[in-house]
Amino acid sequence: MDLTFIIVTYNHGDCLDKCLQSIHDSVRDEQYEVLVVNNARRDRLGDVETRFPKVRVTTNAQNTGFARACNQGAKEAQGDVLVFLNPDARLHEGAVDALRHQLESDPGIGIVAPKVLNPDGTVQASCRRFPRLGTGLFNRRSLLSRWFPGNRFTREYLMLDFDHATTRDVDWVSGCCLMISRDRFRELGGFDERYFLFHEDVDLCRMAWQAGYRVVYHPEAVVTHDTGASNRNLPAMVIVKRHRGMAHYWKKHMRPNPVVYGLVGMAIGLRCLLQLMGSRWK
Repeated sequence: MDLTFIIVTYNHGDCLDKCLQSIHDSVRDEQYEVLVVNNARRDRLGDVETRFPKVRVTTNAQNTGFARACNQGAKEAQGDVLVFLNPDARLHEGAVDALRHQLESDPGIGIVAPKVLNPDGTVQASCRRFPRLGTGLFNRRSLLSRWFPGNRFTREYLMLDFDHATTRDVDWVSGCCLMISRDRFRELGGFDERYFLFHEDVDLCRMAWQAGYRVVYHPEAVVTHDTGASNRNLPAMVIVKRHRGMAHYWKKHMRPNPVVYGLVGMAIGLRCLLQLMGSRWK
């Protein structure tokens, strides 16, 4: 088996079909399997396995979180190369071949990811620099980034200072679509399951760099990703766990002294509270 696609879904039946069809249409000469890990027990996904014979669906009794479900799929994978793909993403023609060619071109490459487009065709900021202290104020969806989209801090973090048309090493890439060898993924320990949803891709890329492997953005491969399908109306539980993941990432990788960590923890807690209030207001 050459490739294993791992897709974690939670009530994404409406867009999963398009994702699976894009795999069927764009992967022609490879031996591959598709493992769908369903974290929504009530979403039976209809006759997916009948319509897409290369698909195997595993339904969990409860929502185990994205990182753990990805690891679950990786343990069952028979392919030498893993492709983690969000259910709201669609592969363009030739994307998998381009990613695999790039991955196998240099043994020093640990992770490779495509250029990601929004549904309207604009480039999505899918490769970024590692988070720093001010990233919480200048990330993709922060108020300051919306009010002052051209500010230096947002541009640097989202890597808006290059044309996204050239292959290059980057700090980290979005987990909406990334390719890594099965052996390398196991060597890195897989995704850190202390992240329920979000941040696990940043963490994996950081672990790759620390282990001496490069993370590469490769725009010859293209994927369209509808972020609204997965980020719309997040439950309060997910918002809380997302911010716990932020605190875990900061403690794991930044190793701050207790005073700084306490201040950062307070800032993360305040951000969580504001998002919960905003969610309730909506």
